[in-house]
Amino acid sequence: MKAFTISTTLALLASMVAATPVPAEASAAYQVGVTFLGAADGRFVQYFSTNGYGSPIYNPLSISKITNPGGATCTFYGINNSVTVVRGGQTVDVGPPQTQTYGYCTAY
Repeated sequence: MKAFTISTTLALLASMVAATPVPAEASAAYQVGVTFLGAADGRFVQYFSTNGYGSPIYNPLSISKITNPGGATCTFYGINNSVTVVRGGQTVDVGPPQTQTYGYCTAY
């Protein structure tokens, strides 16, 4: 009975530690917020991990410029096969303007 109580208590403590949320500032330190600019002042911001793993982009807005605030080099792929590389601190034209479908960033 004593062994059961100890193992149950340890399992409970382990699950509580695993469920502890990561503070927003800690997770944000590994992301870059990229701004996608379209026609008629259309825009949206999406956060990308800087570990080099890609993320899908689900916003259908046709994009003409991409702005990267810094801290990473990012590559984005358009629906019509454009490839746009945006280094930190740059705003780059997408040519021709098109919906972006996928992107990834790598910290430098």
